[in-house]
Amino acid sequence: MSEARADILGRVRRAQRSKLQQHEILEALTELGVAPPAPRDAEDILESFKLRLKLNHASLEACATRAEAVQLISHYVYQRCRTRKVVTGYDPRLAAMPWRDGGVLVRFDAATAEDPLSISYAKLAIAESGSLILFSNRSNPAANNWLVQDHIILLDQQDLVADFEQAWEKIREHQIETGSPRGISFISGPSSTADIKGHLVFGAHGPQRLHIIFIGPEALPP
Repeated sequence: MSEARADILGRVRRAQRSKLQQHEILEALTELGVAPPAPRDAEDILESFKLRLKLNHASLEACATRAEAVQLISHYVYQRCRTRKVVTGYDPRLAAMPWRDGGVLVRFDAATAEDPLSISYAKLAIAESGSLILFSNRSNPAANNWLVQDHIILLDQQDLVADFEQAWEKIREHQIETGSPRGISFISGPSSTADIKGHLVFGAHGPQRLHIIFIGPEALPP
């Protein structure tokens, strides 16, 4: 173990023994490259979700409507790719978005290696881990989650739950109502890997960047 790593671990242990403030422990763990889960008993699960996304190296924007979400997507896509061409699955929620209002040119298909960016719609999200849950089927190709450099995921406010227990309960309800999807993906940040010294590299086997657009008035400032 390197001297720096041992020093950080020592700080975490001392913080735990002396019952220091949670943010001090979070800072030490983040410096180490370890992102602890957001508190399950947090009063505001949206704040827990935002905290975890930050620790997971994902970004988030918020808006009140899907029309506003299209405008955010248009700006993000152009800033990242200098184009407004995107690929999405044929999820009914994505198909109904007012893409033309934002000048976004959508191809409803599976992503290929030539596509720099894709858009997906989350079935659920988990505040305690910052995970987005995506169902894969013919309308939502799994390739759209893994083959691109930038992945945008839309999330409706009512689909954010506090913890994994609530998420699995809702997944089981969905299976009873409509059957099981081909696959279920839990996405908790851009793809990453680390060498033996703990140096993180993003985009090694999937998207380099993960951007969440949260649709719901509670995320907006009063």
